[in-house]
Amino acid sequence: MQTLMRFWRSVQYRKGLIVLAVLICGAMGAFYFVASTRFYESKAELLILQTGSQVLDGSPEGAAMKDLMPTYERIMQGDAVLADAVKRLPVKYRTDFKGAAQADWPSVLKKMITVRSARQTNVLELSCRSQDPKAAAAILYAVLSASIDFLNKNHQGTSQEILQILSKEKIELEQKLAQREAELIELRGRSLTFINNGSEGATNVAVARVVRLNEEYMKAKEETLRATAQLAALERAISRGEDILQFAMASLDVVGKQFMMGELGLDQQEGMAISRMTETLLQEQAKLRTALESYGPNHPKVVELRDAITAKEQWMASRRQVTVDRLKQVRTEELTPRLVQMARQRVQHAQQHEASVSEQFEMERRNALALNGELAQLEILQMDTKRLRSFYDLVLERIRGIDLGKDKGIRTAVVGEPKVNPRAVHPKLSLSIAVSLMAGITLGLALVYLMDLLDDRFRSPEETSLQLGSPVLSLIPTLPVYDGNGLESVHAYVAPHDSTTEAFRTLRTAIQFAGEDIRRLVITSTEPGDGKTTVSTNIAVAYAQSGRRTLIIDCDMRRPGLSKTMKLRGSYGLSTILRNSDSIENSLRENVVVSELAGLDIIPAGPRPANPLELLSGTRFSELLAYVETQYDQILIDAPPILAVSDAGVLGRMVDGVVLVVRPDKNQRRSVIRAVETLRMWGSNLLGLALNNMSHDRAGGYGYGYGYGYGYGHADTDSDHEDPLDDDGYQETKYSSRTAA
Repeated sequence: MQTLMRFWRSVQYRKGLIVLAVLICGAMGAFYFVASTRFYESKAELLILQTGSQVLDGSPEGAAMKDLMPTYERIMQGDAVLADAVKRLPVKYRTDFKGAAQADWPSVLKKMITVRSARQTNVLELSCRSQDPKAAAAILYAVLSASIDFLNKNHQGTSQEILQILSKEKIELEQKLAQREAELIELRGRSLTFINNGSEGATNVAVARVVRLNEEYMKAKEETLRATAQLAALERAISRGEDILQFAMASLDVVGKQFMMGELGLDQQEGMAISRMTETLLQEQAKLRTALESYGPNHPKVVELRDAITAKEQWMASRRQVTVDRLKQVRTEELTPRLVQMARQRVQHAQQHEASVSEQFEMERRNALALNGELAQLEILQMDTKRLRSFYDLVLERIRGIDLGKDKGIRTAVVGEPKVNPRAVHPKLSLSIAVSLMAGITLGLALVYLMDLLDDRFRSPEETSLQLGSPVLSLIPTLPVYDGNGLESVHAYVAPHDSTTEAFRTLRTAIQFAGEDIRRLVITSTEPGDGKTTVSTNIAVAYAQSGRRTLIIDCDMRRPGLSKTMKLRGSYGLSTILRNSDSIENSLRENVVVSELAGLDIIPAGPRPANPLELLSGTRFSELLAYVETQYDQILIDAPPILAVSDAGVLGRMVDGVVLVVRPDKNQRRSVIRAVETLRMWGSNLLGLALNNMSHDRAGGYGYGYGYGYGYGHADTDSDHEDPLDDDGYQETKYSSRTAA
């Protein structure tokens, strides 16, 4: 989304480029519209119907021809139809054929004609484009006439040829059919063993008997196998001592089971007696429960009922045991021999029945084989006669259809007459305008994207804030250069009532509202020469002018721009405080400079140390910040550029907030983004951005050339010949200096 928003702002900034691209494409589109050859279009519709039957596929009369419409499309665009259409076309309408050989005219006409079938209809839609509107309509008339004549001519010739073929086939079929019917009648009269089953034809009676006997034989054999298997299973169960009651129940029918049970003394009377005794016992138990509700347990009536119930229960228990013993005796002595005898008799009867049926089957099979040849011949004659009869009926039906339809099998009608259209269909004004507008916008957007890709600059404060995710605290204009020393070179001190000084008061106010208590503040930049020292000194003066006791510390001990601007380079300063072992309070007395502005004190960088980062990240610097916070209302730290060294990242973790100074006319977008990401990676509280060197002629955006260098030497210089544009005190080339005494 940020990328899209940034691109949209680029589009707004370079909207003139898009307008120019649209105008250029519009001019090209207008030239194309004026210079292009005009083409006019005429349209027509042809209806094709089938009134008779299709002799080739047997479709019924009036059947739809949708499947054949692609064929008619190809016919109407074929060379035969187009060549005939060219001959029919009047000479005055052959303007589109100029410059082409006469043999190529059908090919030219084919490119001009378009034929397609309307969906789910029998209608062909024809269109023709020509440079002359009247010629377009005349060409369609010629094509329609040639197509209709071609279809009618070919259909008539085909019908006649097919009629001749079918008539000849009809005569041959009549002769064959008469011969087959005569043979069939003779064979039926000679064979008296056949009977007629209607639609099934003749049947051999002997064969039918063989089929029935075969089924009976299979059933008899199946019964023999079943009886043999049952006998084997019974004998195996007897030898193993298993229960044979299941064989008795499976072997006997209902009557046989009753007879067997009665003969063995286990008839139904025994079961009925037990059932009656059980019913009587239940009734007396119910009477006992009723009596207990009215009498005590020792009442004579209760005792009598209880004794009767006990006697009946003992009888039933003894009866069950007698029955069980009787069943065991019967099963062992009488039931087993009888079951074995019955199973063997069943096997014997099944085998005898199987042998009898097999003998009859063999006899009938020999009789049927003798008549099988005549039956097969009869069936072949019947099928052949039936096939010839069906084919003969089909030929008669086809001949009848051709006779009824004659030459009207295909009927055509022009349902849409070709008309002269005076309006050109190519080029279209609306399409030309739309394409030109679309091409212009696309070209303009592509140019904007390309220029934005090549130009790595921020275009507006809003864009800067959106890209970096931080607010713009103040827009600082280009400041004049003063020749004074110390505070005399600071704009906010020299011209406190100037309109440009208001930018630093705005920055001071924005910082105050950025947090509840922003007392310790680091000011850094992306690269050398961005004006961080200028911003630091001017905002320090603004804080002091507002009545706040302000301390500004030059923490750039490699290239101390603040100390150089204030002419405070010497043997005292921050490096001295951090390296000695005296108390912080005593060290401050000797190294703090009281400026000419009331309420503003300065701690210069001091002599260059060999390890500035280690000094700043040590505990003594933290103690220094803690002490000066008790003495001053506002503490400002002028830090080195964030991309040059990591000092600003370390300092940002010790203070309440960081302000990043950016020069849009100088800094690359990628560099500034990397600087912001570095500060956030170190855990610094980035309050916002101060856009420096903003002039009035950059209201709509800014973009400048760029180039910078950042080098650190190991010695200072006290030369008074300085670049007035480098307000950080950084030179574009490396320098050398003497060590402070």
